[in-house]
Amino acid sequence: MIIVSGFNGHGKSQLAGQTLNSIDEPGGRQIAYGVREHAMGAVANGLALHGGLKVYASTFLVFSDYMKPAIRLAALSNIDVTYVFTHDSIGVGEDGPTHQPIEHVSSLRLIPDMLVLRPADAYETNACLKIALTQTERPTCLMLTRQGLPVLDPAQVGDGPTKGGYVLADCDGEPEIVIMAAGSEVSLALSTAKRLEGKRVRV
Repeated sequence: MIIVSGFNGHGKSQLAGQTLNSIDEPGGRQIAYGVREHAMGAVANGLALHGGLKVYASTFLVFSDYMKPAIRLAALSNIDVTYVFTHDSIGVGEDGPTHQPIEHVSSLRLIPDMLVLRPADAYETNACLKIALTQTERPTCLMLTRQGLPVLDPAQVGDGPTKGGYVLADCDGEPEIVIMAAGSEVSLALSTAKRLEGKRVRV
């Protein structure tokens, strides 16, 4: 496995126990690209095509636009690369509008043969990672959050993520309201359902 990462090289995103690939460390398993997302996507594709490696590339979701040609080429070519995108919603903190993805998840879902996974908590993330690491026929986009999220009941999550969409909280009888959510909005959907007392709500 090789680790390809788009962080800025200041150590904030460096994985524990992994060295950066460089002239001094040619065996390093992590590559720092800085703000060169298109190059990172292209190199990740090339490494995956070479074979024998499980490759992932990581950056903020909003910067997937810079990588779009490489991402789309991976989908067209059925290249097994995992793109890990963080800061998946408006909860991105102090960076403001330039870092807030709006249409990005939808635009990635529109790419044929692209697997897009947006987990809601640690249990769903574990299930989505398993999906990404065990499939080999297409690229995967894994959307993660910046902020901490409430942990769901693992019994409710079950194998739900493998189905793409599933019922997380249900009501007796036919629901009057159905709330659909993914990623960091799932906890908001669940808390909203609890506030709708007297209504039959399905999340």
